[in-house]
Amino acid sequence: MKPTGIQLVGEFIQCDSEILNDRERLEALLQEGIQVSGLHVVKMTSHQFHPVGVTVVAIVSESHIALHTYPEAGHMSLDIFTCSPSDRNPWRLYHFLAEKLQPKTQRVVKIIRGNPIYIEQNGYLSAFSVNGFEVRYYVKENLFSKRSRYQRINIIENDTFGRMLFLDNEVQIAEYDADLYNRNLLRPFLGRKLPPKHVAILGGNNGGLLHHLLSMGVEKISLAEIDPDVIDAVKKYLPSVHRGAFDDPRVEVVIAEPIDFLRNRSGFDGLVYDLTTYPEAFVHRERETYFDEVFSLVRKSVRPGGIISIQCCSEFDRETRDLFDRLLKKHFGFVDYHEAYIPSFCENWVFASTIVPGQKAEVPLREEILAEVS
Repeated sequence: MKPTGIQLVGEFIQCDSEILNDRERLEALLQEGIQVSGLHVVKMTSHQFHPVGVTVVAIVSESHIALHTYPEAGHMSLDIFTCSPSDRNPWRLYHFLAEKLQPKTQRVVKIIRGNPIYIEQNGYLSAFSVNGFEVRYYVKENLFSKRSRYQRINIIENDTFGRMLFLDNEVQIAEYDADLYNRNLLRPFLGRKLPPKHVAILGGNNGGLLHHLLSMGVEKISLAEIDPDVIDAVKKYLPSVHRGAFDDPRVEVVIAEPIDFLRNRSGFDGLVYDLTTYPEAFVHRERETYFDEVFSLVRKSVRPGGIISIQCCSEFDRETRDLFDRLLKKHFGFVDYHEAYIPSFCENWVFASTIVPGQKAEVPLREEILAEVS
């Protein structure tokens, strides 16, 4: 699971001891703070310790909040954990409590919950991983950071890889090897004598695929992306990747969830799949069920004989590779794989390709697809 929550862990030092030992006053204060911060109380409980000390816990629809006081030391520890779509809500509550309690000193850290779990600190960004290791990237400059309706968007500058796009801490593309990644994803199309006329892209929000397909002579490209904020950020901060391709008249950008897009479109001559392989956070469905429907709709949307090219996963993510292998063979009969080392990912990446079966031959021959991509 990708990061889905923000947790603020703070310490208020040298507060008014009388307030810290007043259970009813602290409950009322937390109730007011939750309301003004845009969070929503489900249930609140508290306990007065003897001789001193109070604990107040609130269950909120976004998760939970806990206050623990040590009046004898003028100290309060607080824990604010929310899955709110905006980071502003937990910070509003934190600052509200600080304003009311007036600590002389504050200490707070922001923890990103999910996978990875890490303490946010200036200078580094940890990448999402389901493998037995974690990669951290040095942030020379944080160019863009925003929590959209769907995900956390970060664009950073790195000394080695240049500008990099992350969505929910998953590396999407880097200037250093964007062409390498996109050429590998488009390899089945690069070997064809004539380019397909109309290609659909699911994802591809960095625009690099658009640039390469246009360079091949594709007449029309329909790109489906769920999050317009990503497109806007990429246009401004990653021009070396998209090279102005979003503004080409042959490009149609459709803001839609891929399944909705595929339900309403058909007749494509080819399709490029460049979506996340861990979409649970915003589709709210079990992965296998979701991808099964996606690939079923892909087969219906692409003409018989049309090539499907897919970015799969890390070479170490056997669970996803096995899942894709099972589903692709179910819907297309055959799938071919190749791997390529992507330096900014720090690992080999797996790519897959297949052909939509025709009416006469429901299962394409291996030689047929290999001839297309060789």
